[in-house]
Amino acid sequence: MNKGIKSMLAPSAEVAVNAQGGKQSRETMRFDLLDAEAMMALAGVLAHGAEKYGENNWRKIPAKSHINHALVHLFAYLAGDTQDDHLDHAFCRVMMARAMAEAAK
Repeated sequence: MNKGIKSMLAPSAEVAVNAQGGKQSRETMRFDLLDAEAMMALAGVLAHGAEKYGENNWRKIPAKSHINHALVHLFAYLAGDTQDDHLDHAFCRVMMARAMAEAAK
């Protein structure tokens, strides 16, 4: 888990006080700004991949390979290919690449 996430979840996380005097850990991440449809598409690609290749199989693939597959999907999208949801698959592959790069640190 990266330092930013650990520090936000740690018992010693910075405390914020709202106008009503309510206290909680200071928000350092804004999950409320994530696009719900994009997150649903990401989860759908992951579900399809888990069914086809096995759960978390993507964690056995290096970041560089995920990046290559993301680029294939992006170039296919730019070329006008419509036989796959290329942006959804590219988005997923970039997420996978990021996770694997972080795991390799």
